[in-house]
Amino acid sequence: MPTTLTVENLEKAFGGTPLFSGLSFTVARGLVAVSGKNGSGKTTLLKILAGLARPTAGRLAVEREPGAPLPSGERRLAVGWAGPDLALYGELSAVENLVFFRKAAGREARAEDARRRLDEVGLSREAIERRVQEFSTGMMQRLRIAFARLFDPELLLLDEPMAGLDLEGRDTVHRVVASARAAGAVILASNDERDFLAPEQRIQLG
Repeated sequence: MPTTLTVENLEKAFGGTPLFSGLSFTVARGLVAVSGKNGSGKTTLLKILAGLARPTAGRLAVEREPGAPLPSGERRLAVGWAGPDLALYGELSAVENLVFFRKAAGREARAEDARRRLDEVGLSREAIERRVQEFSTGMMQRLRIAFARLFDPELLLLDEPMAGLDLEGRDTVHRVVASARAAGAVILASNDERDFLAPEQRIQLG
């Protein structure tokens, strides 16, 4: 069965008026477009879905079978997240970062597999051996997306994935999204409508 994300009456507030409330949706496949003005809660929502922040109220579950949420360890590998706050080790190369995080999760870690994943996001063989602290904004964006897909997650969460990318980079991300949404679910947050190609669902915040 496909991995399903179920969200029921989700709310997040930092005191005062909630950023969002009563948010409910279910997704197993396809693209969910999350849009809204700056400060509307897009980043916060994706962090909650990724398990990096807690909601004020409501429920969410990642399940492969109805009524059986994935244990936390399995969920961490089933959900991939990339956003502006994702920090990697600057003193390591792109290849070394991916190999390190695979090993940290107790998974097989081969440099050639890391190189393949980095090639898929358009990073050159020369670039991926450089220290990450030397990367440009666009290169870091590509690396974050490769990191989000490191465990081939069924649910991919992308926060402003096109930011800082040129046209070639945007095309690369669109290809990544097309591949991921065919196999599972992609939730993509942006305030730029060009980032959404025929989404199956829409969430408007703010």
